[in-house]
Amino acid sequence: MVRGSRCMRDDSKPVINLPRRTETFGPKRPGIARPRWHARAAMTLAIIAALLGAPGPSPALASAEPLPQPLRLETALAAIEAEHPALQRARALRRQAEQNLAAEKAANDLTVDAHLEARWIDPNDHAPDDSNDDSRAAVVARKLLTDFGHSSSRIAAHERTVAARLAEEELAYTEHRLTVIQRYFDVLLADLSFVRDNEAMASAFVTLNRARNRNELGQVSDIDMFELEASYQTARAKRARAQLGQRKARADLAEALNRPDQAPAQVLAPPLPLPLPELPDLGTLLELIDSGNPEIAIRRMRIEAAQRSTEAARAQYRPRLRAEAQIGAWQREFGGDRNPAMAALILEIPLYQGGRRSAAVGQATAQRHLAEADLAHTMSEVRTALREIFFEIESLLIQRDEALARMDFRELYIDRARALYDREERADLGDSMVQQSAAAHFHAETEYALAVAFERLALLVGDPTLRVFPPDP
Repeated sequence: MVRGSRCMRDDSKPVINLPRRTETFGPKRPGIARPRWHARAAMTLAIIAALLGAPGPSPALASAEPLPQPLRLETALAAIEAEHPALQRARALRRQAEQNLAAEKAANDLTVDAHLEARWIDPNDHAPDDSNDDSRAAVVARKLLTDFGHSSSRIAAHERTVAARLAEEELAYTEHRLTVIQRYFDVLLADLSFVRDNEAMASAFVTLNRARNRNELGQVSDIDMFELEASYQTARAKRARAQLGQRKARADLAEALNRPDQAPAQVLAPPLPLPLPELPDLGTLLELIDSGNPEIAIRRMRIEAAQRSTEAARAQYRPRLRAEAQIGAWQREFGGDRNPAMAALILEIPLYQGGRRSAAVGQATAQRHLAEADLAHTMSEVRTALREIFFEIESLLIQRDEALARMDFRELYIDRARALYDREERADLGDSMVQQSAAAHFHAETEYALAVAFERLALLVGDPTLRVFPPDP
């Protein structure tokens, strides 16, 4: 046993110290320099980078409320920013549709126009007034009374488009919420990966250090030392990658929360095992899709909008009945059209438009056929996705039993290894700690995969009771 590589906690449990040096261990080879990182040089580079001026957070991001430390999943979900680009775009599309609807409704509003004309004329010889000033002023009010279904069909089409955009906005929020959950779990798994790989490196270091002492006594050959050194360096590189994975996972979570400058330092894991809902049978879930899936609902709204657009195209060249009133004043007071006031009902009847009507109807019909094809394709994709998630959950539920069994075994095994170590007998305590960390990672990975799968399932069938983390009411 290498006593210099261990220390004791207050509860008398052994802990493997981490190596504090970065140079390579093992038999030194002549002529090969060992690289070191000097703290002073690193600090100098950091100061230079700071003086060069890293870009600060934008005013919009700076105004976001700081994330609490430590961060919990419930807090992260409550901190989802409405100004996140994914949600911002969906909201902008919905507002655009609302403005298009408002514009369509206002298209046939009452219009009042003023006509002011400064005119000079050369009157003919028979005119009773030989003056040259023929200026005039008039106020004309017009209002479409009916176009026999054209405007109402267009308004109905825009109303269904607004409804579809609103459903898309709600779907974008739900999908982004699922992304935040996944990013949060990625951070937790990255931390567990680091714990596992850190303990693996520490165990490899202890083995290498023990072999060095035996190598000096001639009990371990040089080739075995090189093999152990290579194993240690492999474990060290894996630990470094796990540490970088921690940074990346935190950056991804901060980005998902629209706070790229607030990567959380400490993230708390929910207690395991997670409270999972009962999994309905596949037939029940397939029946729920038709009425609960948001994508299918959106596609149906688009079909309805296309149908209304087709009706509008058919009614585009129907007669138009409008009312018109006018009051005016003229410099030359003669002529049949120069009355102080006028009111009229005007019926416009289109007689011939060539192929315009059939072309407009054909375009609208093609758009409707496209929307119907999109619905059929979406329904097929949703059914396929549902089956994949259902079978994935069933597989993960079996894997969950495996993970729990591994945890039970590793907890008992490490207790035995610690007992043997306390009695100064030969024990694989380092490897036992690595295996226990690996079992904890496997257990958490299984639980988190199940939680995400159930959240996806709840989204697919539109059943909030299948959510593992229901939103606050």
